[in-house]
Amino acid sequence: MNIPNEKFEEIAQANDIVDVISGYIDVKKKGKSFLAVCPFHPDKNPSLHISQQKQVYHCFSCKASGNVYTFIQNYEKITFIEAVEKLAARAGIELKKNLLKPDHANELTRLYEINKSAAKYFHKNLENLTGSEKEFVYNYLAKRKIEKQLITKFGIGYANKSWDGLLSYFREEDIFNNEDIEKSGLIIKSEKDENKYYDRFRGRIIFPIFNESDKVVGFGGRKLYEDDLGGKYINSPESKIYYKSKVLYGLNFAKEKIRYYDYVILVEGYMDIVSLAKSGIENTVASSGTALSEEQVKLISRYTKNICVLFDSDLAGIKAAKRGIEIILEAGLDLNVISLPEGEDPDSFINKNGKEEFEKYLNNKMTVIDFISGLYIKEGKFETVQDKSAFIKEIIGYIGKIPDKIVRAFYIKDIARKYSLYESDMRDELEKVLKENKIKSFPKSSVVLPERRLNSKKEIDQEIASVEMDLLELFINGNEEAISYLENNLEIDFIKNKEISK
Repeated sequence: MNIPNEKFEEIAQANDIVDVISGYIDVKKKGKSFLAVCPFHPDKNPSLHISQQKQVYHCFSCKASGNVYTFIQNYEKITFIEAVEKLAARAGIELKKNLLKPDHANELTRLYEINKSAAKYFHKNLENLTGSEKEFVYNYLAKRKIEKQLITKFGIGYANKSWDGLLSYFREEDIFNNEDIEKSGLIIKSEKDENKYYDRFRGRIIFPIFNESDKVVGFGGRKLYEDDLGGKYINSPESKIYYKSKVLYGLNFAKEKIRYYDYVILVEGYMDIVSLAKSGIENTVASSGTALSEEQVKLISRYTKNICVLFDSDLAGIKAAKRGIEIILEAGLDLNVISLPEGEDPDSFINKNGKEEFEKYLNNKMTVIDFISGLYIKEGKFETVQDKSAFIKEIIGYIGKIPDKIVRAFYIKDIARKYSLYESDMRDELEKVLKENKIKSFPKSSVVLPERRLNSKKEIDQEIASVEMDLLELFINGNEEAISYLENNLEIDFIKNKEISK
């Protein structure tokens, strides 16, 4: 896309950096500057400084810095041109498109184009099935109550059993080379002959995985045939556009409903999302077979602070729920848990019982305390004093993950009331947990040394680096007079740190 420099400036001026970043993360004003917890590294304290005056940001911990374009590009893992398009759309500025052919575009654009083309191929494949194969595949879909409307909405497709169905399609199109298609994860190089490739997805129902911007970043495939020795579900491997821990299946479809209802239902799989959508429950996202990550929780927090966890009721689902609970609480989000009858998942339950029965469980969602106590009771581990003590300690361990002191206090009060315990004892136990958490989060090399004179070259360099960081902060946060003085009197050669001198 050829965009004149004036258009870049027009788009940037129409998108205030503080407003844009505030749409992704919490931003707080401090003096003339704005602060936020940096989204580009595990940041516990606000390290990201945003200057509205200069329309730039800088993290004093991980050194991430840039303007409104680079923030969008790095946060959403999209190309620069996509960031420009996104900000232009946000500001209502029209761009005349003159797209480059995929083979001349950069690598990320090629990967997006490859996935987009593959998604169309799989979807058309499903529509154009004939004979016994069509009967078999559509019987499966009917049994799962996946109707045409859902197939169209989610872009569901089919990979036939051929070893090179998709590869042959790409050869006919003659746009992409095998090396790029392999980078997308859609084909695999033969171990016997490095010049030969075969399709990753064969004989499977295909679910395209979209990012927030409705771009296909990967695929999930559900096994159909008994002679398929692969797993029940297989997914695209990670690529330069697909990071499993940073994508939530269904978010592109659900984000407006999540904002509207101000809560999200977090489930495990593709079919859970599709089945719930069929019943009109559309504020749902799935972790898609991967353990819930900090990045995924941050993604959710852009749309709501309220999460209902609804994982499968088997042992694996319970373990996944408990891992997810810790991450959600650490992020300071409001959490509830929905527990379905044993042996059920959202897909199977809603297909058997319908929307009304499901909503009964939704309306009776549990707190973390009730969920964990239910597990102890179910396992017969709530009889002895030792059992109950273990339960209380586990619950307080979860409470210790919550960053908000007031929220922790309410949880402690609730436990003490429910189980006739002294609140002071609960607070003492919580203090132990908080101290332990603090020790665990402390870097092993963090040792406080007494002040002493700088003797070695390393020590002197460290002191210089500290001064240079102070100068950078002054450039971002300082008043006009201070900035003007530095610009007119500071020689750039004085700055030894290459990143800062930029």
